[in-house]
Order: sequence, then C-alpha cells, then structure tokens
Amino acid sequence: MLNSINKSQSLADWLCYLESIHPVNIEMGLGRIGRVAADLALTTFDAKVITVAGTNGKGSTCAFLERILLDAGFNVGVTSSPHIQDYRERVRVNGNMLTAQAHADSFAFIEAGRGDTTLTYFEFTTLSALKLFQDAALDVVILEVGLGGRLDASNIVSADVAVVTTIDIDHADWLGSDKAIIAREKSGIFRAGKKAICGVINPPLTIAAYADEIGAYLIAVNRDYHYTPHANSWDWQLSASEQQHDPVLAFTGLAIPQLPLQNAATAIAAVQALGLTVPERAIRSGVANARLPGRMQQLGSSPQQYLDVAHNPESARYLATQLSGLKQQANSAVKVIAVVGMLKDKDIAASLAALTGVVDSWHLAPLQSERAAPCQQIEQGLADAMAQSGKTRDSFRQQPMSHDTIAKAWQSANQSADCNDIIIGFGSFFTVAEITQHISG
Repeated sequence: MLNSINKSQSLADWLCYLESIHPVNIEMGLGRIGRVAADLALTTFDAKVITVAGTNGKGSTCAFLERILLDAGFNVGVTSSPHIQDYRERVRVNGNMLTAQAHADSFAFIEAGRGDTTLTYFEFTTLSALKLFQDAALDVVILEVGLGGRLDASNIVSADVAVVTTIDIDHADWLGSDKAIIAREKSGIFRAGKKAICGVINPPLTIAAYADEIGAYLIAVNRDYHYTPHANSWDWQLSASEQQHDPVLAFTGLAIPQLPLQNAATAIAAVQALGLTVPERAIRSGVANARLPGRMQQLGSSPQQYLDVAHNPESARYLATQLSGLKQQANSAVKVIAVVGMLKDKDIAASLAALTGVVDSWHLAPLQSERAAPCQQIEQGLADAMAQSGKTRDSFRQQPMSHDTIAKAWQSANQSADCNDIIIGFGSFFTVAEITQHISG
C-alpha cells in the first residue's frame, strides 16, 4: 500500500494501487467523486468544455473535435478510455501524451485530497485528468464520457456543449436493454441553457424530451443540421430552424474521413455550437486528418491487416460496411479473415451476425482478461449468428478455427492468407491491444 502522498512511486505502482482501493470496478453515482472534486476545486475551467456520450462513436467524435480545434490554433485537452497499450493514452494535451511523472504527480494530488473517500479506478483517473487539464492552461477541454451519462464520473463537470453520438444496447447489466431509457441516461450530460448535440439517427424521443424538460438547446441531426455523402466527398449544412431548411452555414466538398462520417458531422455541429471562431480550413483539414488507434487501423498491405475495436452489434454493422467496401475496391477476388476475441458480457451472436455476410473464415480465441468470453462461448455465438443469417458452416471457405490465444489466432490467420486477402482483428479493445502487443514483440 502506498503512503498517502508518496510522489516517488512510479506510474505503474500508482495504477496497481488504484485498482486496489475500491471494492468494485464500477459504482455508478456522483456523490463520492463530487465531494472530492468540490474539495479540490476540479470542476471549473477557464476553458470551454465539451462532453461526449454515446454507445459508439465517442472516441472518433472526440478525435474529430480535437483535430479541428488544434488545426484552428487552440490549446486542447482530451480524455479517452480505455487505453490500448499505454495508460497515458487516456489524457492528451495538444495531441500528445503527458509524461509518466506528470500522471504520478497528479495521482498524488488526488490521493492527498480524497481523505477517507473511496474512489473507483475510473473516478480517480477522471479527477486526475481534470487536474492535469487545469494545470495545462487550455482553451478547450473534451471529456469522453464512460459507459453511462447522468451518473458517469465525467458528469461532475458542466459542459458548454454536450454531445450524444449514438444509442444502442450495450452494458445492459448497468444501463438496461431499453433504448429509450439508455438514451435518457446518456442525455443526463445536457445542461439547462446550454447547447446539446444529438448525432443519433432516428433517436429515441426521450432525448428531445429530456432536453425540453431541463431547458437545453437541442441541435439534432436531420433536423437542425444535415450531411450528404457523395462518391468522393460530402457536404454539411446547418439550418436556421426546424421549419426553415435554407442553410445558414454550409461546407461542401469535404474529404471523406477515415473515421465514421456520421461522427464527423456531429463534431462539426459541436464545434459550431461552441461559439469559438473556427476557420473553414480547420474544419476541412480536421475532418480529413483525424485518426484514432483501433478504428479500422491499417497495419499492413500484403495481406491487408486491420484492427478495429468493434464490440457490439452497432459497431459491428459499421465494420461490415467498411470491409464490404474494401472487398469491392479489390481488383481480384479476396477473402476476409477475421480474428475475434470478445468479452463474455457482450452480445456475441448479434455482433458476429452483422459480419457473417462479409467474413469468409474465422479464427476465434479467448482474451487475457477476467471478463473474457471462453472459446466455447464465442463458438456458440458464431453458430447462433450463422443461424440468424441463414448460413451453415459449409458456407465458409474455411471452417472456424479456435486457438489458445489471440496471438496464435493472428499468426494462423496470416499463415492462411493470400497476399491480397484482408485480415481483420476485432471484438474488443483487449483484442486490439493483444494483437498490437504481439506484433510489437
């Protein structure tokens, strides 16, 4: 156990300590973290604040916001979670990770100030990020919300602009399996008198109802702002009102981004709502250049190798469209080879069902996590997915193969691939992390 303010501890020591000081990994509610944050004066900033919630698309929306605002010349801090390889990925200042010592010093500050209040790992690290941002003299702070919204640790900060990206079923044990209820929970980041961006296509009515209830100014996709994809570009426009569809602001001929277009459109709406002067060139360059590890991240070209953190049905459907597009672009017949590891609390069958129409062979393996789904559960999920889509095992070019580890599954997939084939590793942040670690040695 650490001494309460022992700054000599390494970042690795601190992270081990944070995992031990609270009896559970997740405890919803703002009482404990709110008290500590108030005592340490961590909830107010001289900077503008954006919070981003949603089932999927939070990370990519934050990446678009970050890149646009950096290109506009602002000093920007961003939180993201979980990390893939290095804890320091969770806090970026002006596009860069901070030093291990900076994190250790921030942890020591929180430890000294929390008194007898216990904090979960995520609560402690959220407070630490807020401290680091206060010390950095930023113009804009972007906070990626965790699994919820209303009761998420990041919601101790009142944002100038709150964003909800997408709504789907995930974390059902905590949020339930009703989209209307989930949407209201995630809308809990909205604030009275402030702008609230809804990037959800066909959103549950509870989002608009909650915004109206508290007096937030809702700006919704396909009502207040619109985006139109073309073959090699896309357009974005903001309407003056729901009744008046003539645009008051428009960007045409934007570059097709590498991250989801829907989230690029949402990010532009959030930037416009922020009230800062952001030149059009920054919008254009930010959309074109935003990147995020683990989101259709290309590793190699012969065969093509990609990693994606898709881990629920909605993100799997998006991944399927990306893989279908790669297949269509190929000059010759190619097969898609999937390497899959998932967590046991995910909807494995529905997630894999989204990909049975595009994946030609499967390599399955358990993750190195207490929450990992064993191979038998993934095998059953794939069988159920095939049944849902009307397929049989004979429809695959190669029978699904199970392996002891993700590393062995990745090796086997590469050994079976022709030079033009596509290998995709997906199913969890853990999947991406284990493949990345295997490749880097």
